[in-house]
Amino acid sequence: MGSEYMDYTNAVSKPMIKSFRINTLKASIGDLNGVFDMVHVPWCDDAFFTSDDVGNSLEHFLGLIYVQEAASMLAAKALMPAGGDLVLDLCAAPGSKTTQLAALMGNTGAIVANEIDWKRLKTLRFNLNRMGVVNTVLTHSDGTSFSSDARFDKILVDAPCSNLGQLSDNPEAGKSFNKSLVKRCSTLQKRLLDNAIKHLKPGGTLVYSTCTYTVEENEEVVDYAVGKYGLKIEEVVGDFKSCGGIISGGGNVFSKDVSKTTRIYPHHNGTHGFYLAKLKK
Repeated sequence: MGSEYMDYTNAVSKPMIKSFRINTLKASIGDLNGVFDMVHVPWCDDAFFTSDDVGNSLEHFLGLIYVQEAASMLAAKALMPAGGDLVLDLCAAPGSKTTQLAALMGNTGAIVANEIDWKRLKTLRFNLNRMGVVNTVLTHSDGTSFSSDARFDKILVDAPCSNLGQLSDNPEAGKSFNKSLVKRCSTLQKRLLDNAIKHLKPGGTLVYSTCTYTVEENEEVVDYAVGKYGLKIEEVVGDFKSCGGIISGGGNVFSKDVSKTTRIYPHHNGTHGFYLAKLKK
């Protein structure tokens, strides 16, 4: 990060501004005009930053909006699902990205939303119902052993991670951070990608994302998958600030194509930290 470090520390020293996405399955931007303080999120047409307590609003209760961290909206946008696609969301709860995928697909096609944790699966089901999602089926499985005869057009792997990108709103992530946690996460993430890629159609697209910064959980995982399966990395472009992936770290040197992946730090756009890789089979 170099000279930007002070900008980063200043950004994480204060809570991030809230953001929400209008649920286009139930409402339009015009329906919400004047209801909240709204500043458009440049990289997501139906999303806004706000200073209002939208999570306790009637609009949230009715499923007209989904309170979602703005940088995380890039994962579904990068996947670009079409209406007729068969999509797998391998680590789906609590449902922010699943419901965004459903909205992008206009409730057509089909989504398989998988979650290993039963309590989180119930939260996922609640959010799908609240948002009026009808093109999604739920599965309760370990993402590393999820099995289906289907082969998917698009797959999202929003992987469990060390959560360092959320430090401004979740200081506990820093307290629990250690090398052992990073190693466990990296091993799990590689296994998740192993299984996801097995279920991806030739020519299909997979988006891998985390909300952390460690090379071991980001570039190392992507480099592993690219090297093992011959995947192609595609750049994610949009109206947001970011920097490219790191091509060396943890004692390793990665493929130069790993620089095409996307790192977002809090000082770039006033959001949480996020990592994103778009892979083509």
